[in-house]
Amino acid sequence: MRLSLIFILIFCFQYVYSQETELFELEITTNKRSTFKADYSSFKHKSEHFYEDEIYIVKNSCRGEFGGVIEFINKETNKVYVAKATCASSLIKITGKYYLITSLAHMSGFSGIYEISDPTKLTELKTTDTEKEKHFKKKSDRGLKKLYENIGGTILVSFPYENELYFITSDRYETYMTKIQDSELVKVKTLLDYKVFTYKTEIKITYDNHYLNNFQIGYGEKIGFFDINDNVIKINIYE
Repeated sequence: MRLSLIFILIFCFQYVYSQETELFELEITTNKRSTFKADYSSFKHKSEHFYEDEIYIVKNSCRGEFGGVIEFINKETNKVYVAKATCASSLIKITGKYYLITSLAHMSGFSGIYEISDPTKLTELKTTDTEKEKHFKKKSDRGLKKLYENIGGTILVSFPYENELYFITSDRYETYMTKIQDSELVKVKTLLDYKVFTYKTEIKITYDNHYLNNFQIGYGEKIGFFDINDNVIKINIYE
C-alpha cells in the first residue's frame, strides 16, 4: 500500500511538472554581436521610476553589499514608506499584492523574494526624522513577508504568468526557469545547458509586458538578453 502511494505521488508530480513545462515556449536565436546594443536598447522601461501604478511611485537605491532601500511614495498623500532591499531587481503586482525581488551579484550571489500586502505597513519615513532616524528606518524589514532567501545565487529575471511568479536562475551547470514551492525555488524548465550571469540585476519591464535582462557567458565571449512576454521565453545570444 505504501509503495503504491509513493508511486501515485511521483506520477502526479511528474504529470503536473510536464503540464507546467508545456505552458511555456522557448525560442533561442544567435545574432551578430554588433547588433546587441541597438536590439536591447529598443526595449524601454515603462516608467521613469523603478515602478509605478495608480497609487504609488516606487524608487529604489542600491549600495551593493552595503545594502539598499525601496521607497513607496503615495501619489495622493505624499507619505513615504520604506524597507530594506539588497538590491531590488523588480517589483511585480499580482492580485493586489506586491512581490519584491532582490538580487545582488556579489561574491557567490544573494537573492530574495518578499510579499508586500500593504505598503502602508512598511516603516513610514517622515520629513521630521533626523538623519539617524532615517538611517535606521531604511534598514527595517517591517511589512515584508519573506517567501525566499538565498546565499549562493542570483535571480536573473522574474516575471508573472497566469497570476503566478516565475524566475530565471542559473547555477554552475545550467540555466533554468523556477517557481516558489515551500520557501524554495524548484525547477520548472531547463533553458540552457550552461551557466550565464549578469551584474545588471534590475530588469526592464515594458508597456506591452516584456520582462528583460541582459547576461554574459563565460568571461564575455558571448553576451545576450532574456525577453519574456506572456508564455514565450526568448533567449537572444550575440557572438
